[in-house]
Amino acid sequence: MQDKTIKLYKMKKIFTMCLGLILTAAVFAADRKPDVTIISAKKYEIVVDGRTYFSNNRMINIENLRSGRHTIQVYEMNNRGFSIFKRKQMVASKSFQLRNNDVKITIDRFGHLTITENRFGRDDRDGRNDRDSRDRRF
Repeated sequence: MQDKTIKLYKMKKIFTMCLGLILTAAVFAADRKPDVTIISAKKYEIVVDGRTYFSNNRMINIENLRSGRHTIQVYEMNNRGFSIFKRKQMVASKSFQLRNNDVKITIDRFGHLTITENRFGRDDRDGRNDRDSRDRRF
């Protein structure tokens, strides 16, 4: 009888530890921060909420932005002629709402902004598009 009680106690302990691990993994999986990806076709100076990023015809990934309203400003760098001063001219400015979704910002060669919000986050990063995945344009 005592041997059966010990086995039952060990099984209870193992079950509780497994349940704790599963709950911990679920909490870490739920605490995902959204990604903001900026794709530019030209060299621009990009300012997001006062932080400056430089694009060199490539993709920029901005992390650690909190949910809420954010502003993006795109500047074209003009250093024509023999001037030692670099002049910048704002070509676009928009604001976007960041929820718990990924946002893709595309800047074409004329400086026009297209902001797309992926409602379901990273679900379709492997190339497949789920039928539940919807995009929202600003």
